[in-house]
Amino acid sequence: MTSTAEATMPAPAIATEDGSGSPAPVPVPSFPRRISTDFRPAHERHLAWPKSFGFLSSQEEEAHHLKGQFPLIAAMFYPNATGDGLDLGVDQQSWYFLFDDALDERWGRSPERVRHLVGLVKEGIGGEASPLPLAAAFADMRRRSCRDMPEDWIQRSAAHWSSYLDHHVHEALSRQTGTPMPLSTYLRVRRHTIGVAPVIDLAERLSSCVLPDHLYALPHLSVMREMTKTFIICDNDIVSLDKDAASGERNNLVLCLEREYGISRPEAIEKTLRRQDEALELFTGAHRALLGATATRRLGPAERDLLRRYCTEALQTTIRGAYDWHHASTRYRTVEEHAA
Repeated sequence: MTSTAEATMPAPAIATEDGSGSPAPVPVPSFPRRISTDFRPAHERHLAWPKSFGFLSSQEEEAHHLKGQFPLIAAMFYPNATGDGLDLGVDQQSWYFLFDDALDERWGRSPERVRHLVGLVKEGIGGEASPLPLAAAFADMRRRSCRDMPEDWIQRSAAHWSSYLDHHVHEALSRQTGTPMPLSTYLRVRRHTIGVAPVIDLAERLSSCVLPDHLYALPHLSVMREMTKTFIICDNDIVSLDKDAASGERNNLVLCLEREYGISRPEAIEKTLRRQDEALELFTGAHRALLGATATRRLGPAERDLLRRYCTEALQTTIRGAYDWHHASTRYRTVEEHAA
């Protein structure tokens, strides 16, 4: 198979101005760009997993899936992973977007249907496999993720998957009524449906930086995880703005800010970029404060090293990986942009 994903990312462009006549600056994470050494082989083999559950049965479906470049995002989220580990990360990303496409194309405008689908998929959190392909694929991914993992990680990640799935019902309710969410509601729901928490959970596994509960709950880490979500929500909603607006999707942060404050599209984009930049600043400040805090000074060298690796190998890679993939993937381009 010819590879369609490239490891080099183009410079991002935002179609707005900051009032000075120049393009508005895009917040770029200062963390290093990284990618797994197994990226190319993982790309070559990654279609086998979704096909084993009956997905991608036509050339059109296969081409659409390839356009997402899911091995690329997994290789950047999990730069230390190779072989079966990286394949697990790629399969997680493939599943996310198979689920997302199913909501867009078949299930998403009926809250009852979404609730039914979510219920079937959630059975897989405990390892049960519904015959529905989306649910069976999720159960397979979940079983492989939990293999040999500590119980506290299994319980935490189960809660994150449950929240991710359940909050899609809120989005379906909004689509059914045709009423866009208020800004505060949108942000509350989006923090779950953006799917960042399970990505960070898997990074713990694939980069050998699994935290016990007493470290996971440290306040500075909670701030860093929330700012990771905020940064990625802002970035995702900016790159998908034209596509969302063209499809009639009204639940996008830029569009929410437009309505909430009665401002223009360029002003709403600028406000989103400022939120994104502030999220990076708060993330960096919390990171600096973490190991100097009283709670962490009492930790032993092994626990302090574990925290450092978690911040670098789970949180920073999630921010940087999402950013690089957003600005490389063609998934969020309109038909006109893709043709150009």
